[in-house]
Amino acid sequence: MQIRWELLIAFVVAGLLTVASVLVFAVAIARKTKASWKYWLYGAAVFIVFQGVLRLPWLIPLNILLRDVLRSSVAALVGFTAFAALTAALFERGGQWILFRKFVRPEERTAATALMVGAGHGGVEAFFIGLIIALQGLNYLLLFSLPPEWVKGQEQVIAQAKAVFAQLAWWSPFMGMWERLSTQVFQIAATVFVWHSFRAGAKWFWLAVAAHFGADFLFPLLHQHARQSLGVDWGSLLTEVCITIYAALWAYAAWQCIKVANSLLEGEGISNEHFAENH
Repeated sequence: MQIRWELLIAFVVAGLLTVASVLVFAVAIARKTKASWKYWLYGAAVFIVFQGVLRLPWLIPLNILLRDVLRSSVAALVGFTAFAALTAALFERGGQWILFRKFVRPEERTAATALMVGAGHGGVEAFFIGLIIALQGLNYLLLFSLPPEWVKGQEQVIAQAKAVFAQLAWWSPFMGMWERLSTQVFQIAATVFVWHSFRAGAKWFWLAVAAHFGADFLFPLLHQHARQSLGVDWGSLLTEVCITIYAALWAYAAWQCIKVANSLLEGEGISNEHFAENH
């Protein structure tokens, strides 16, 4: 089995483009709205604290503990997926609500701020996943580069790992990049709903939670079923198309929230900082 250089290059390029997309989103929003970069950092901090510190350290061990049950029972898998999706939605959106409530002054709770917080929230996640995608290329290269004496006794494991990579189409790594682009759009949209809850009531916060739950519950299950039915590559492609449509629908709804908010402010003779001036 020979190394496939096109697959190796795809991993590296897809990972680097994913990382670059984080900067593109942030710069575009900052230039268009004149929002402060500190809110990008606030959004990133919320993700790191509420997801990386408060949720994943106990969720990952729980997943490992229940691994055999989840593999043998469809009901258990669906139930655990629902539990993981609900906790992700509550932790991340709850963290954003706390951010807006405790760390953003009322006069700074603007659409521009919400967009920048969302870009930071989704961006820091995309940054780390982009690095992981690129490192997958390094792992792939190492499988063919390690001296035989270093892998003595692990030949079967190495062969299985090579077989997994051999099943991938050369464009497969770009599915991860595509997902991060859609996810960043969704994260920005969901953040707008959390921000809008301070203007139009708690129902918008719960809408953000419901939208997040739907994404994290539906698409892992769809991905697994589609890969089993259509194969790894085409199943992933179908899933990414669905995620993109889902993100686009919520982005449209978020945009309508911003338009309504700006209309109300203009009717009251109040400027929504720089955002209203640019739209």
